[in-house]
Amino acid sequence: MYLTKRYTFTEGFANLTTSGEFGISKLHFGILNLAPQSTFFDHSDDCEVALIALGGQCTLLVGHNGNKANGILGNRSDVFDGDACIAYIPHHTTYEVITNTDRVEIAVCKTLSHADIAAVILDAGEIVTDTNYLLRIRENDFSNEIAGEAICLYRFKDGTGSVTLQVDDYEKDAVSIVLHHNDLLIVPEKNCARMMSYEGVCYKLLLAHAIPL
Repeated sequence: MYLTKRYTFTEGFANLTTSGEFGISKLHFGILNLAPQSTFFDHSDDCEVALIALGGQCTLLVGHNGNKANGILGNRSDVFDGDACIAYIPHHTTYEVITNTDRVEIAVCKTLSHADIAAVILDAGEIVTDTNYLLRIRENDFSNEIAGEAICLYRFKDGTGSVTLQVDDYEKDAVSIVLHHNDLLIVPEKNCARMMSYEGVCYKLLLAHAIPL
């Protein structure tokens, strides 16, 4: 069954969903908030990781030995200011986020993977071309239903607005739900959701596992 959850601003990393919870078996999701002149270091372990710059700009240092991708991640003030810059990081790879004069907010999504693929930092609006990456990321696509395992983050300009969705569980009756600023919709397998209407200026981040681009 689907689940909704609200993100509340947290300094540092806030883990919001973990594989094995809420009917989710593949996806991990959290949000990283860093103040200016701060750093965050992590290791991808057995997962591939996608970093989606929601706002601000940072230096990203990925990898060691021969699999490196160092550069700038982020070029917008917030999610309403253009397309996201995204980094994809393969399994068993280190990565470090270093802020400069801006604070930065990054969505962090992980899924189990052992594919030997290259780390990459994409420019705003650029799409990953290596189909061996399992994570699929879309912004502001309101046309298609959300089917299978997926996580959606909704935001509204000035924090005001709402979105109404119909959620179908293949074993139960459809229900209508209303989500607001910083709400997450967590959709497990055998569920789907479709947007019926929204009020205000809406942003949607969709994170899914190996759906077609």
